[in-house]
Amino acid sequence: MRKLPLIMIDPGHGGTDPGATPESPIEAGINLAVALHLRDILENQGFAVIVTRLVDRTLSLDERVMLEHQFDSDLFISLHCNAAADPRAKGIEIWTAPGDSPADPAATEIFRAVSKAFPDRRLRTDYTDSDLDKEARFRVLTGTLGPAVLLEMGFVSNAEERAWLQSTATQVHMALAIAAGILAWHRTLKDQAHARIDDIRKSHPGAAC
Repeated sequence: MRKLPLIMIDPGHGGTDPGATPESPIEAGINLAVALHLRDILENQGFAVIVTRLVDRTLSLDERVMLEHQFDSDLFISLHCNAAADPRAKGIEIWTAPGDSPADPAATEIFRAVSKAFPDRRLRTDYTDSDLDKEARFRVLTGTLGPAVLLEMGFVSNAEERAWLQSTATQVHMALAIAAGILAWHRTLKDQAHARIDDIRKSHPGAAC
């Protein structure tokens, strides 16, 4: 692990793939806006950051996965907006690959931070496996080499939530919340590393401090 993790941000869809709303590129634009705000915030905190697309362009799932392989990111976060046939559907959810995933701790911290930032928003969770993330075999979750999470920031098929997601204030606040979660996840990594060092020191009393 690098001194500070390399974070790869993946704004879902773009170009000829508008996302959840085929009639207009609403989702792709929201995803990109949040991604660019998140990049700026994380870089200001000293993280190395790569964004899979910086403009509204087409990028296949395989191309996104290959970028993650190329740069060997410490955390890959894919940003999306949801949609449903029922226009009343709403809420925020986070996804990881099925089973005990190395991304679970990051997903937990990011979702907690987003939940705290937006206490009035519905949270869509799945505790059947004792943690809050939902699980699916999405290509960007199963094809990546390192921990990968996919955040659904809300439903663009819900008129109220769509307007909320299109607000610049919401997009900035969402990026700040995600960044807070990533920082919390990074702190847990440092704490685990310190614990391992302390265990070694205990078993080797003569080791240098």
